[in-house]
Amino acid sequence: MVISQHYPPDNIIAARRSEAYAKYFYNFGIYPTILTDRLEKVFDKNGKWIDWAKHSREENPLIEDHVTHKVIRLPRVNTNLQEFQFLVQNIPFVSKIFTVLMNLLGYLDMHLVGHYQNYKNFLVQHLKRHNYDLILAIDSPHYHVRLACEMHKKFQIPYICDFRDLFDNSFLTSGHRPDISRRLINFIKLHYLKKWLKDSKAITSASKVYADFYGNKAGLAAIEITNGFDPSVYANKPSPSKEKFSMAHVGQIYDNQNWDVFFQGLIKFLDRNPNARIEVMFVGLRKKKLGLLEPFRKKLPSVLKITPWVEKEEAIATMQRSHVLLLSSWEGTKGVYSGKLFEYLGARRPILLSPGNEDVADELITTTKSGIVANTPGEVCTFISEKYREWQNKGDVSYHGVENEIMKYSRENQVKKMATLINGFVEDGQKKR
Repeated sequence: MVISQHYPPDNIIAARRSEAYAKYFYNFGIYPTILTDRLEKVFDKNGKWIDWAKHSREENPLIEDHVTHKVIRLPRVNTNLQEFQFLVQNIPFVSKIFTVLMNLLGYLDMHLVGHYQNYKNFLVQHLKRHNYDLILAIDSPHYHVRLACEMHKKFQIPYICDFRDLFDNSFLTSGHRPDISRRLINFIKLHYLKKWLKDSKAITSASKVYADFYGNKAGLAAIEITNGFDPSVYANKPSPSKEKFSMAHVGQIYDNQNWDVFFQGLIKFLDRNPNARIEVMFVGLRKKKLGLLEPFRKKLPSVLKITPWVEKEEAIATMQRSHVLLLSSWEGTKGVYSGKLFEYLGARRPILLSPGNEDVADELITTTKSGIVANTPGEVCTFISEKYREWQNKGDVSYHGVENEIMKYSRENQVKKMATLINGFVEDGQKKR
């Protein structure tokens, strides 16, 4: 069984991980059951999607039987405790006290207090009637790990914990100094996670540095299983634009990314080529992040285009239509891949990482020959100039990615690592019986 609140039609990168397990485990002799949410969209009067539906307590799970996997979707029901949390969350002092108290009780996902109880109630009854060889809990949310531990104790089912992130990713940021309340919450979370991980068969994570962090805390083997890309979603290959030379960043940007180097290089290119037919797109940006690009939007109003969230299919089409895909490293953070880097690999378009930080993303781009790392505005300007001339002359740009290196990061190949791990534990367990 795979416990993952995030699963399609949820359209965030977290859902891609559990989707890959559902899709590819079968190729390696595993028929998984995915335990997740019932996700039904709610629209406003103008037809705009505003939320996922909430359900009554009388509604039942939805069960989907597929050739390669099963999906059990639980109703999204708010418990009384969750309703109380919603009442106090906007009362500053009360909310802080309540959060600390709930964390002390092991409720580490404050916005999902109800989810934990709903999933637990279902699992206790379900596991009395159904046998599973192993539980794979995908964190976050953290209640997945808690549930795996509790079901292990009650039903002796082995489990593996698979982490996408740390409970506080700022742990990996050099110079980070959390305030006292954040230090207290982190101390509590780490206490519980170590407790819940104690009997786990192994720890896996999307990044080696995350895996090592949890592995060291819990004294367990830790294995990197990165995110990846699904080749099938890139089967349709829309032609890149002939009208404009297009560079695109698809997905969120973050406070600790430095976009100055790229934009200074772009401005240098435009100073030398004032009539260049060029557009730079930032696709899928949240409103609260718009301020990070405001200085550049003022300088480049006719070049820079920013669009809000788009569906997965449109995001992929944008990558494939672009001549260059843009990425910027996280300053002060080492050992962490951006999930979009793997999607960029799948699109097979040149990647411009600017600046790099002499870390895993730089190494991956260099090894796969999927793009370049540009650490100065001059390097950015030179790269754009070369690709722009190539586009002018040929209508497209060349791509020199090494296919066998790129395919190491397909979702199927990453899932194979997890399947090998699971099959080994299951075989050992059967021998002991």
